Amino acid sequence: MIRLNYYIRRKHGLSVDEFKTAWSAHGALWAQHAEVLGLRRYVQVCDLPDHPVAQAYKTGYSVVDEAYDGVSVANWAEITVLEKALATPEGQAAWLAIFESEKDFIDHPRSMLAFGTDHPVINPRGKLVATEESDMVRGFYFPEGLPNLELPELHRHWIAIHGGLTHDFSTWSFNKRYFQVHRVDNDISDTMREVRGMPDNPRYFGCAEVWSDMAEMEKAAKNPRRQELFPYYIADIDAFCDTTKGYFVVGKEQFYVDKDIYTLPLPQPAYS
Repeated sequence: MIRLNYYIRRKHGLSVDEFKTAWSAHGALWAQHAEVLGLRRYVQVCDLPDHPVAQAYKTGYSVVDEAYDGVSVANWAEITVLEKALATPEGQAAWLAIFESEKDFIDHPRSMLAFGTDHPVINPRGKLVATEESDMVRGFYFPEGLPNLELPELHRHWIAIHGGLTHDFSTWSFNKRYFQVHRVDNDISDTMREVRGMPDNPRYFGCAEVWSDMAEMEKAAKNPRRQELFPYYIADIDAFCDTTKGYFVVGKEQFYVDKDIYTLPLPQPAYS
């Protein structure tokens, strides 16, 4: 599975409510063009900076960078699905319509996008969603990698050490689900950033995604073992991340496309 994460800051002069209205209409546009683009899922998470879970995350992880207004996630079974769609006139027209819509509400130079792949670390069976009807929220944490570390080493450490810590100590975590989303570079993301005047951030290596709720957070806060272990996470994050550069978006999921990612025939490996 391949996914496109879009970290959005709204245009200057737009109120939060105006941004939400425009972004919602934009989500409907993705749904309108989902079939021609081969899109299987599209979800928006609007930042709720004052939510108690958001406050706990930002305090615990010393988040100090400028806020984002939200994150969208678009999923395909494989990048070749999107590549084939964009090779057709219909796919190109849909992609252009999405881009033109963005101009009304996204501050492109101050936003960020990248493709990525999921690495589940805490992943119980069943579908967990953080919709308005749920008690849960979904969070995205994306600090920058330290400048002395290249992308392969950042990914290796993130999986092997930080992922290991998270999995080993998951009993005492207040996260019901935890994914690592590892950055994947390709020509499509390069072109998307270029046409938007959006600079690439070479220190962006991906984001952590969590699903949690108030009950889990309150239970963990009273657990002495949780308090004993939390410094392990912070010490390790400091070992490979610049925590002065990054943000924690926390909010509710709004699904505009929600289909099974995989259908028959399944994608096949390419042999050279």
